[in-house]
Amino acid sequence: MKISYSAFDTFNRCPLQYKFSYIDRVKVPEKPEFFFGGLIHEIVHYALTKDPIIPPVDELQKILKDKWREDVFPSKQESDQYFDFGVEMLKKFHAGFKPGLRNIVATEKRFQVPLNDKHVLSGIIDRVDKLPIGSLEVIDYKTSKKLPTQIDVDKDKQLCIYNLAINSLWPDAKDIRLTLYFLKFDTKLTTTRRPDEVDSIKAEIIQTAENIEVEKEFLPKDNPLCDWCDYQKMCPLKKHKFAPDEKLEENTIDDVINDYISAQNKISELEPQIHKHFDDQKIERFFHQEGIVTRTKNNKLSIKKS
Repeated sequence: MKISYSAFDTFNRCPLQYKFSYIDRVKVPEKPEFFFGGLIHEIVHYALTKDPIIPPVDELQKILKDKWREDVFPSKQESDQYFDFGVEMLKKFHAGFKPGLRNIVATEKRFQVPLNDKHVLSGIIDRVDKLPIGSLEVIDYKTSKKLPTQIDVDKDKQLCIYNLAINSLWPDAKDIRLTLYFLKFDTKLTTTRRPDEVDSIKAEIIQTAENIEVEKEFLPKDNPLCDWCDYQKMCPLKKHKFAPDEKLEENTIDDVINDYISAQNKISELEPQIHKHFDDQKIERFFHQEGIVTRTKNNKLSIKKS
């Protein structure tokens, strides 16, 4: 199968989110941050293709203005904030770019790297430069509002995947540098990867591809990004939170949930009622004012009190 870093990351974070996104192809509204990041990348790519005669910053800002879509944002205020944010990013990029001083080997470089006889790793690298000392440098442009630490960059799995791709595309490269360029801060954070680290991520991707191929249930998995997931209203762990007005039978189970949380000695009596409601409503989590009850993989009930 063909697998990307995004698919690899999504499946390991939450199999159900992977199913919604990569198998069912459920359409979701375009997110402001994705639209913004994609447009900035497009403009930066355009500028790089003109090296060594980089377009004036006014031209880059005009492209931003012409391709801007206010409808992507929930309000005009947020649209204006993002737009101003983009203008400043382009100014910093333009001021920091030195035309002709770098040998740009490729921009928006697509790759498909065979991992074994069954699986292929695919992706796109923003930019690859050849350095005077014979090394290659991967530069990945970031529009993030926060600057990570060097430790975060040293652990970044996507950079390890880029290293794997460069090994395949340019096997004679003497050395590979991996750089994240944060446009908001005009800051570059560079790291490298050892051969054993590259071998490790390769094995991890292959194992993930194997897991995807045999997966049958695609169960949801709690993770720190759940509250930003596009599929919360479809997820058994979240959809009750977005349910319309409670029906009479749900008021009954609400009382049961309250009893379950406040009186632990009644668990053996109340659990069957909770399981029946979960089965009837096809949910795995119930949000109550006193706390949250979740059914785990081994059919047990756990409580997170408010």
